[in-house]
Amino acid sequence: MTHLTNYLKLLWKEILLFLMILLSLCIISAPLISRASDLEESVEKFKNHVSGGVNIRLRNELWNTFEKQGVSTDRTYDFFLVRTRGFIDIFWNNFFLHVMGQGVKAFNLPRNGAFGPGPLYFSASDDDTGPGNFQIAEAYLQIKDFPVLGFYLTGGRIGFLDGAEVLYGEPKIDWVIKARLSERLIGNWDWVNIGRRFDGGTFGFGNRIFDLNVFGANVLQGGYDFDDGLWKELDHVVVVGGSFTLKKDVIVPGTQFKVFNYFYFDDRTPARELAGDDLEINTTGASIVGAYEVGPGQMDLLLWFAFQTGDFGDLDQKAFGFIGEIGYQFLQVPLKPWLRIGLAYASGDDDPDDSDHGTFFNMVPTNHKWYGYADAVAFSNLEDYYFQLILTPHSKVAFAIDGHLFRLASDDEFWISGSGPFNNEVFGYAFNKPVSGEDIKRNLGGELDFTLSIKPVDFLSLDIGYSHFFGAKGVEVVFDKEDQLDWFYVQTEISF
Repeated sequence: MTHLTNYLKLLWKEILLFLMILLSLCIISAPLISRASDLEESVEKFKNHVSGGVNIRLRNELWNTFEKQGVSTDRTYDFFLVRTRGFIDIFWNNFFLHVMGQGVKAFNLPRNGAFGPGPLYFSASDDDTGPGNFQIAEAYLQIKDFPVLGFYLTGGRIGFLDGAEVLYGEPKIDWVIKARLSERLIGNWDWVNIGRRFDGGTFGFGNRIFDLNVFGANVLQGGYDFDDGLWKELDHVVVVGGSFTLKKDVIVPGTQFKVFNYFYFDDRTPARELAGDDLEINTTGASIVGAYEVGPGQMDLLLWFAFQTGDFGDLDQKAFGFIGEIGYQFLQVPLKPWLRIGLAYASGDDDPDDSDHGTFFNMVPTNHKWYGYADAVAFSNLEDYYFQLILTPHSKVAFAIDGHLFRLASDDEFWISGSGPFNNEVFGYAFNKPVSGEDIKRNLGGELDFTLSIKPVDFLSLDIGYSHFFGAKGVEVVFDKEDQLDWFYVQTEISF
């Protein structure tokens, strides 16, 4: 009861803080909107150009993780996360101003967790079992159709989802773009409590045929880091590049074509210590996304390919990745079953002794969406054979089963996990090495994920999830005491 009382007090303080921020912004901005002598008219004009909202996310996670022999760690732990976000938008003609703050808090982080996000939150937040903070998550100005129709520019503290530069307002293809394509290399990583954001900008030009987008930014600290997350830039991680999209229906009905190129630079101390010098990696690729009416339902398609050049420290980067998926949803039968199958391949280094680095580098993605919800693997030195089944028993209820078979692409490279850099003390990707006397094994095992999502009313959602990782020899040679993993979570979101 004491925990609950403290939590409610904290939640109420955070809500009051955001309301005060929104009110302050309104007071400050009102004179800028109108100089009319009639106060009532000014207020009415202001209301027509302002919107805002609050989102509260609560999640409890229970972990039973991998563990090593001879190391005193806690295999089983649970913790509770709170994130409250408040935003205000001011829009006038071609201009749009957006500000979003967030209050974040954790309870009961493990001091000595064996694996998983618990020990990452704890160590990244100055060994605090209950860290909390307030952060400016986003603050940017956006300009559209000025001075030229089709031109757009966004600058400031922004989020960025590579692959989602163009959406169409059509449920099926937009879902495939947002849920299956975007954030493979650059993402907001919002599953973790802090998330990831960028100080920089994006600009481009679009019309009914194509969209050209250019992006450049410094990556901020975030992810698991409560203390410095979103307050400081990484020293230094920079991403620049862009994409060119041929829009749906221009060449093939229902099909979008995209080419992209992004350059990643990292000269932080952990990167230089690992690689021998800074990272300068160029990723060039293409994607195809489609959604089609076929028979009694709808078919969707995703193809993605990228190759990398540049320098991984002292080595020449020469790597590639490939993703292919196909799905079909039956719309005229009960539960509207939607089955998807796919393969994700990211190359590994076949010869660690030569001058080339052949392991695909995952950049700053949102990996939680893709390679098993337990986040045990990254898109590096990986073969992932997977399926997804989504059932819809009711318009407000969805149930999903995801299955994965994991193998290393090369048995000369370690098993890699992580979602990219989140502070200046660690590299951001973990290289899980076999214990003494063991060799790398390619077969990591499999994972099953079960997710139930319920949205009883528009402002409330509830998610319940369970994952089990069936560790095989590739996990056993690293975690020789326990090679199985279980994860259970309950999450609710309130938006108003």
